[in-house]
Formats: sequence, C-alpha cells, structure tokens
Amino acid sequence: MTAHTSLPALRSPDDAEALCLMLEERLDAIETIIRDETDHLAHARLADAFALHERKALEARSYERGLNLFRENSVAMARFKPSGLERIKARQGALQATLEANLKTLQTLKTVSEGILRGVAHDVAARRTLNTYGQGGTMLTHKRPARATSLLISSKF
Repeated sequence: MTAHTSLPALRSPDDAEALCLMLEERLDAIETIIRDETDHLAHARLADAFALHERKALEARSYERGLNLFRENSVAMARFKPSGLERIKARQGALQATLEANLKTLQTLKTVSEGILRGVAHDVAARRTLNTYGQGGTMLTHKRPARATSLLISSKF
C-alpha cells in the first residue's frame, strides 16, 4: 500500500500518469491478497485465509480511496489521456476475474460445509440398531428409540 492518500488537482499529463500508477499499485495489492485468500481456501487452509481478513479490508479501503481520487479527477484524466488508463482498464478486468474465482471458491466451500452438516445431522438423528444373534445363529435386529443428541458448532475461526 502506498503512502499516497490524496493528490492535488491534476495539472499535467505527468500528474495524470502518477494517479494511474497509484491506482495500479492499489489494484496490485488488492488482487494479490484476494488471490492469496483464494489459494488458502482452495487448499483448506481456512485459518490462513481468515488471517488475511484485516489486511484485505485495509487494501480494499485503500483501493476505494484511489478510485474516488480517480473519479474526482475524471475531467482532467479525459483531457490528459495518460497511457495508464488502458492498463487500468485491463487490470480492472483481471481484478474482476480474480474476484469471480474467489467467489466460486467460497460458494464451493459453503456447499461442501452444508453437505457435511447435513450428513452429521442425519447421523445424529438416525435410529440406532442393535444386532445380536439368536438361537441357531440367526441375526436379530432390535431397534432402539432415537435419542436426541446435541450438536455444537463453533462460530469462531
């Protein structure tokens, strides 16, 4: 994350290019952390993924501030037409693809975890059977009434 928090009004093509470079740096930072998070999630390293939360929030806010500066200076950017504009458009597309991959990974994890919880709930609620052998070696099945069993799920990461 760069130290830039605001830039004065753009007065030259160099100022416009500097704004583009600053936004590109912020795009790099947010995209990198989202890729790291996706990688951790895809490899079931949930604690590592959750540990990135604060940093991801900081980078997202920094990126948002950069976008706001960009919007505030849109007239000057259109006038100066810095070469960085095309790079930023391409980078925005890359960020979108990274976000989509992250979302798909999160959706997959959600589906898997719901399936696991349904399986556990089914197993907990399933009737238990007791198999014994009677005279002559025949198997007898005695059904026991289902007992309610508590299921505790921690919401802490």
